[in-house]
Amino acid sequence: MTFVGARLFLGSAGLGALRGWLGALPVAVRRAVLVPTAANPLPSAPFVRAAADLLKAEGLAVDLLDLERAAGDDVRRVLDGVQVVFITGGYPVFLLEHVRRSGFDRVAAPAVASGSLAYVGISAGAALAGPNMRPLQGADDPGTVDSTTGLGLVPFVVLPHRNRGRAARHDRLAGDPAQTWPVISISDDQAVTVTGDAVMILDSG
Repeated sequence: MTFVGARLFLGSAGLGALRGWLGALPVAVRRAVLVPTAANPLPSAPFVRAAADLLKAEGLAVDLLDLERAAGDDVRRVLDGVQVVFITGGYPVFLLEHVRRSGFDRVAAPAVASGSLAYVGISAGAALAGPNMRPLQGADDPGTVDSTTGLGLVPFVVLPHRNRGRAARHDRLAGDPAQTWPVISISDDQAVTVTGDAVMILDSG
């Protein structure tokens, strides 16, 4: 699947390359929406504040959209008029549960695919952009879904945090002939950028 106008930044943890990516977008970026939902079950999530601070430092107005508490009308209202959506890390299936329940997938995915909304996803947020989140399903994830199908904005699954003792598992998934989707394994100091059908892996410490 190819979306000629789609622009995505899919990271693991580091945001070093994000400033340059934002500056290279073909539209003036004035407003962003931050989705912290995946981090809600965590006792602490300093990376949510770090994301908000970076966006504000770039001169963007930042709206917060917590999908755990949002309904379809909230999603449409908040996304209207923003140029970037930033989805943080946390629990992947918990995020997916509320992406579906809130209708975020039905509003955001077409906008990203058409190029009218740029997409930033970190960790769980990066995996959400792919065809399926099953490779990131964990026993400790409090989310409940009938299907682990993702947004399908890219044809591969981003596997984050390779450097945190996950390299062997990532490599097994990549080499498993039963694995339905291609995977891209990235360390915390890397990010995948997508412009239409052009995919690049960048340093992003």
